[in-house]
Amino acid sequence: MPKEAPSDLFENYYGKSSSLKLYVRRVLITDEFDELMPRYLNFVKGVVDSDDLPLNVSREQLQQLKMTKVMSKKLTRKALEMIRTMAEDEEDDDEDDEDEEGEKKEEGEEAEKEKEDKEEDAADEKKEDEYEVFWKSFGKNIKLGVIEDASNRNKLAKLLRFYSTHNPEELTSLDEYISRMKEDQDTILFLPGENKEQILKSPILKMYQKKGYEVLLLGDPIDEFCTQHLSEYEKRKVKSIAKDDVNVLDNGDELAKKKLQKLKEMYKPLTDWWKKFLGKEVEKV
Repeated sequence: MPKEAPSDLFENYYGKSSSLKLYVRRVLITDEFDELMPRYLNFVKGVVDSDDLPLNVSREQLQQLKMTKVMSKKLTRKALEMIRTMAEDEEDDDEDDEDEEGEKKEEGEEAEKEKEDKEEDAADEKKEDEYEVFWKSFGKNIKLGVIEDASNRNKLAKLLRFYSTHNPEELTSLDEYISRMKEDQDTILFLPGENKEQILKSPILKMYQKKGYEVLLLGDPIDEFCTQHLSEYEKRKVKSIAKDDVNVLDNGDELAKKKLQKLKEMYKPLTDWWKKFLGKEVEKV
């Protein structure tokens, strides 16, 4: 796994990839065979050496061979496992920090100061966490994987990271979001926009924050396409709070539903007038 993405990573996204070299019994067959790895993993570098392929195999034969498809599946699975291990190490470190904070209360002043010094050192080391560095460079590739690779979509979804209203400065995973969800909440909520700062100013968002709901902040243009393909995660729906079909705020509250219906009826003449006045400029008032 490279540490940084090359500047032309997406310029040649649909072209030939030379990140993997294919050998048969240590003899180089080709260094531009992109069927071994899906496009969204075109940054993974390595050597594939096989004893099962014939030495005189041609490019056309390679594409037809069943063995090539088997190798491709295994390589993809292995690459995703490498990334998942990196992500899990980051989450384990976060849990360890929380445990240390609990223990600190029981220690004496001298031990506490020593622990604080250690934690400060650990915090400095974690400033550029391994998976966070990876995500900054290749997060877009993971999102493209969610869009393109239906068979590995759930594995890739576990690798996704977004900012949220829980802490707009720290990336969070969908699993971490679920662990903080309300008991009666069955939907993962998100709000797309131009950038994080603009989304945080949204009046729609304030309604959900007031009721204590966490919302994911999707400030990358590709995020909305990604969530369109990820309509469900861990048996929870994934929905935008900007759409009409989210009824989390009045979920189970019949009084609130009746009140909203009454308000809609009361203001119908006004909303109808606005719809007629604005015409095709708006979809709905």
